[in-house]
Amino acid sequence: MSIIINGGGITGAILALMLSKLTKGDVEISLIEKHSPYCCDAQLSLNICPPQVIALSRGAYSELIRLNVAPILSSCSTIIKQVEVSEYPWFNKVLIKARDYQLSELGYVIELNIFRKRLFDILCNQSTVTVYCPAILKKIKREKKNNIIILDNGYQIVSKLMVAADGAYSELATNCGMQWFRWNYQQIAVVSKITTEIPHFGRAFEIFTEHGPLAVLPMSNDYSVLIWCISDTRQKEVSIWNKNKFSQELQNIFGWRLGKILNVERRFFYNLWLTRAHSHISHRLALVGNAAQSLHPVAGQGFNLGLRDIVVLSKVIVQALYQNLDIGDYSVLNKYQKHRYLDQCRIIKITDGLVRLFSNHHLPLVVTRKMGLFFLSYSTLLKHLLVNVILNWKTD
Repeated sequence: MSIIINGGGITGAILALMLSKLTKGDVEISLIEKHSPYCCDAQLSLNICPPQVIALSRGAYSELIRLNVAPILSSCSTIIKQVEVSEYPWFNKVLIKARDYQLSELGYVIELNIFRKRLFDILCNQSTVTVYCPAILKKIKREKKNNIIILDNGYQIVSKLMVAADGAYSELATNCGMQWFRWNYQQIAVVSKITTEIPHFGRAFEIFTEHGPLAVLPMSNDYSVLIWCISDTRQKEVSIWNKNKFSQELQNIFGWRLGKILNVERRFFYNLWLTRAHSHISHRLALVGNAAQSLHPVAGQGFNLGLRDIVVLSKVIVQALYQNLDIGDYSVLNKYQKHRYLDQCRIIKITDGLVRLFSNHHLPLVVTRKMGLFFLSYSTLLKHLLVNVILNWKTD
């Protein structure tokens, strides 16, 4: 039995490692990735590589710990001890502290450039994993009982199952005729590393503004990462702001929660879309992570959702192996799709609903939002419900 994973980003790398451990050598895994994770070192030193981070829930972190990657996780993660949610310019805010729930943390911020490089170090030492990097998928031959992948160097790989883990608008899935629902939020995410007068002490912030949410997440060495969502009509205006102007505008919205903003590093701009594949499976093909669905960054749910895709697909594959079934058979893959449907729909509705709710300027909704944050900030029961959503880890 053999599996091809196209995409050696964090999603594909974790899937390869998980399958290698769960199948105990019964499956040969081929991981194809066009960009080496080691090339980012030079880019980071030149400040031309964007700060790539993910917010990881406690449940998701625990799932990764089961892969025996605790040392590398701890080396590139920052604990979130407190989350503050508010709406600009109103003063209502919801404060969630880990210690109020007898927890040491609410979640983690993972620095992907470091994590991915160290995952590759582990994968290259797995006897059942072959890493093709840098390599590009050039041609696919889909046959009844196998797939044949031809790489740009002419190398051919035969597999029972292909997994698209190559992100939104997946090249592999596109070549196999898959289609996506797409919704343009007409927003741009401005991403940068910032330093502040007061250390973050593990505090994370989400501020909803009329143009989109603004998140500040804690990082190592007292850096914070800024994810500021603005209307796409303002991209040109914001892109020409000098560092002082940008810092002033950011300070006006973020306030003095961490004191004065001392420095803003290079800014990177990303268009924000909701994408969801019409089907997450096809003939000997499964989609995971951003290839299956790509979300707005509000509430930081995207990677956690994609990780649950990985967990469920891995379990379905292992179960099929033990039952001597063809791991690429449509009936096997359909179990994965059915098992993931409700969770995917729920998270998409939550994130999409938040974006639409806080981007709407109709007076009744503005009043409702203000009242909602007011009651949430004073209601223990509502806070507990919100915390359960943040900490929850379910794959169905």
